[in-house]
Amino acid sequence: MIKNIRIALLMVVSLFAVCANAAPLAYSVNSDSVDGDSLYRIDLATGVDQLRGKLFNGIENRTDTEGLAFTPGPDSILWGVDDDSGSLFPISTINGSISFDEEIQLPIELQVGGKNDFGMTFSCDNSLFFTSVKNQALYRRDPDGSIKVIGTDKPLGVNISAIAAIGNPTRLYGLGNGRLDNGNTDSPNLYRIDVTTGTSTLIGPLGSPGEFQYDQAGMDFDSNGDLWAITDRSLNNLKSQILKINVNTGAATLIATTVNEVGFESLAIGPPADCNNIGMGEVGPSVIPTLNLAGRLSAILILLLAGAVILRRRNI
Repeated sequence: MIKNIRIALLMVVSLFAVCANAAPLAYSVNSDSVDGDSLYRIDLATGVDQLRGKLFNGIENRTDTEGLAFTPGPDSILWGVDDDSGSLFPISTINGSISFDEEIQLPIELQVGGKNDFGMTFSCDNSLFFTSVKNQALYRRDPDGSIKVIGTDKPLGVNISAIAAIGNPTRLYGLGNGRLDNGNTDSPNLYRIDVTTGTSTLIGPLGSPGEFQYDQAGMDFDSNGDLWAITDRSLNNLKSQILKINVNTGAATLIATTVNEVGFESLAIGPPADCNNIGMGEVGPSVIPTLNLAGRLSAILILLLAGAVILRRRNI
């Protein structure tokens, strides 16, 4: 009997270990869709993307939403930034709807002509950071609503269209675009960004030359401090790749490829992480522990083995 209990406990511990390695759920927008943007919930472990709804404000669809981020705190809200309209807006994670009255217009230099290829993230103090490839610059929107550029004369120095913040004080990271308009390789690297000067420092490439071929990307930290990215490969009509990135070296690991849609270039997992143990809040399925495919198969196997052991012992 004691041996049976030991075996059962070992299997339960193994099951918890599998759960601990589960990947989170996240949100992204297919910003290259011909009939307007839609919000999707994505299982980062499997690439399964589930439609939540159109980004519709009651008057028109948003058509080039390139950045997503959750506000900090227990009442976290998902926000997006759209290049075509030059606006910021909160988004319902239930159905993708947005309110026209809640949209915020960006400064005029970020609206004319588009091509900003925004990256976007909230910090623990509720400041909103976003980047513009058009200006190779970092911007900050403070909680009082004021927006200002950080640094002068294209301080980033590279085309960064995905950023992610973690910790308090803020540590800000950026992911360079994969290729230029002419098809040549751009800056598929991870960078550290100085939040006071707007300058970027190279950490390292995602992989060997040509290993990850993409255009733009989205990036965010999960609640464990792991850095995730999703890449847009729609110019080649390829599904988006989901990557896990080493923040110390920049090296990326391919985790999955989206199942249904192409054109994902934004990523939001949950509120900013490592904010002095601030509550994660109820922000939807992205903070609920889940198992990836390997985890589910392992869990089934463990339970079957447990049942077989118990039945065998009873028959002896």
